[in-house]
Amino acid sequence: MKQQPLERFVKGTMVLDIVKTIRGFHDKPWDQYLSREAQELLQQRILASAWYPYEPVINCLNAIYLLIGGNNPKNARAWGRINGKQVFETVYKTLMVPGDTTESLKKLSIIVNVFFKGSSYESKEIEPRHFQVQIFDNDPRTEAIYYLVQGWIDVIIEITGGKNAKVLFAQKHWEGNEFTIIDIRWE
Repeated sequence: MKQQPLERFVKGTMVLDIVKTIRGFHDKPWDQYLSREAQELLQQRILASAWYPYEPVINCLNAIYLLIGGNNPKNARAWGRINGKQVFETVYKTLMVPGDTTESLKKLSIIVNVFFKGSSYESKEIEPRHFQVQIFDNDPRTEAIYYLVQGWIDVIIEITGGKNAKVLFAQKHWEGNEFTIIDIRWE
């Protein structure tokens, strides 16, 4: 198994959406769920091109998953679709290959590394219109990220002309497996 680097960072593009979401829901008891570092992150001016420390970002993301998403994977996936549509049709649209879902999914490793520096990831094409992605992660707090990634993959397939996407987990590290496998099929 590949080892993850000790330091992990998150791209400002992703942090912007997280911070805007928390700032937009003033009625939630954020201070009960956010660490001091996460609260300090919320006070910063977030730059899309900068990298931010992983710990306060994952704390913010999990607070959103709990307080807004109700710990519901469907809600996190839907947020991933919204976020994916926003970034893959604008800032990172050059990573999408119109009409070629396979090539676009091959670039998923670039996308994951654009958002999460320090991630360890492998993908393979099983057969035409069938991919598997292995993500090496031993942090159970990252569960919500994977539902977001599911939503991103839905959007990548949609943007590139694929139909009837089936993006399912074959195994999940947060349930005790060595790594996470996302099985991706489309027509």
